[in-house]
Amino acid sequence: MQITRHHEGAVTAVVPLEGGRFASGGQDGRVVIWGDSPEPLQSEIWHPLPVGAMVALGDGLASAGWDGRIALWSGTGSPSYIEAHEGQITGLIGYRGGLASVGADLRLRLWNPDGTDAGQISLPAAASALATDGAALFVASPDGILRKVTAITELDEATISSRGLLSVAASEGLVAVGAMTGDVWLVDPDTLDVQVAIETGQGPIWALAISDGVLLTGGNDGLIRRWSLDGIALGEGSGPPDPTLTNPRGAEVFRACAVCHTLTPDDGARAGPTLHGIFGRRIATAEGYQYSEALKDLDIVWTAQTISELFEYGPDAYTPGSRMPEQRVPSAADRQALVEFLEMVTR
Repeated sequence: MQITRHHEGAVTAVVPLEGGRFASGGQDGRVVIWGDSPEPLQSEIWHPLPVGAMVALGDGLASAGWDGRIALWSGTGSPSYIEAHEGQITGLIGYRGGLASVGADLRLRLWNPDGTDAGQISLPAAASALATDGAALFVASPDGILRKVTAITELDEATISSRGLLSVAASEGLVAVGAMTGDVWLVDPDTLDVQVAIETGQGPIWALAISDGVLLTGGNDGLIRRWSLDGIALGEGSGPPDPTLTNPRGAEVFRACAVCHTLTPDDGARAGPTLHGIFGRRIATAEGYQYSEALKDLDIVWTAQTISELFEYGPDAYTPGSRMPEQRVPSAADRQALVEFLEMVTR
């Protein structure tokens, strides 16, 4: 395993390229091309706002920015640009040798490989994500509806959830859709009927993939989970127990924490520091995070008791001067479940 760091802020997209290379896009609007070395082959700011999506295109790459433009890179030099959407681009995929994109302007657009317009259709609602099985296009929307475009003028739809849909993936014979609730549905691509429903326990499902007969889900808990295509969690009975299965209540309580904190040493900091190795660590000492001066003066070592007390009394009272938002967990049982969950996932 090799760890590379180059972006300022979160990495928002990664895509494999030909020749063993890969590209990453970031919150900083930068697109970086990587090879075997930890140092990038190429690094340029392609967008003034965050990169929202990327896809390999021939020998090169296409990236979509929150500025509404698609950057087309041939594999050398600097990219050319398509003025694709008014506002943020929320989905970009390869489609029939070219590209398909959706944006905040409620349009689904098709593009030829050279960036010329190949058609468009107006959508009745915003799009969260876009996928294709090679034949049709599938659009997940915040209104809970999955929409299927079989031709640029034909639109079918099915209500999947009363809550917003965040992600979608498709392969031959199957579409997967993820929601804010942590639910994932496996859908027949022809009829849009739900075949399997999965309660992942991961919080909002931001990413989905179908690979080699396995469904991968990426949730708000910072974990990637594996599922069979009949909805069975994979990996039970080998390796360490899955904390989201053995302690679902703790995983549920942790959802609010996952917005600001990661659980592994490689993910670094978000708005707050990583929680990896927190037990036995003195407050304000995790590497790579800029703590407030007030925290550095506190004499606290993080243990099961002190973590529980933090959420019993709240940060304002327990760690005054912290940038941590005020939040409490009033239930002693919920605090215990949270601590036991953290004990499993932060080692």
